[in-house]
Amino acid sequence: MKLRTLTKAFTFLVGACIALLGVAWIFIAASGAVKTDPVAGYVAGAGFLLVAAPLLVFPFSTRVAKSLLVLAMFVLAFGMLWLAFQPNSPASHPVVVQVAAIAFAVMLLARVVLVLRRKRSALGT
Repeated sequence: MKLRTLTKAFTFLVGACIALLGVAWIFIAASGAVKTDPVAGYVAGAGFLLVAAPLLVFPFSTRVAKSLLVLAMFVLAFGMLWLAFQPNSPASHPVVVQVAAIAFAVMLLARVVLVLRRKRSALGT
């Protein structure tokens, strides 16, 4: 068996496990078993499904998997910024957490812009 085939099968298996975990979180939150904040259960389940999507698509299309990964990273960066600067938080977040959230979002945006710029220059437009 080729290494590439084995890698694709492994990523699909890991993605299926993570997706199953996400679906389980959503069902647990929907059943009412999460007493403190059911919205947190939905968000956790959606986060697992968001992370699993590129892993499930990778064996079939690398290009689509890359696009889904970039989308997932942007959603996670937005979530980090929202959590770091949430005004009604019971505990104040240290400045280091806020700087890390900003740095992650800026570096991700710079990386995507540079890749798109490189692709545009390679096409000659």
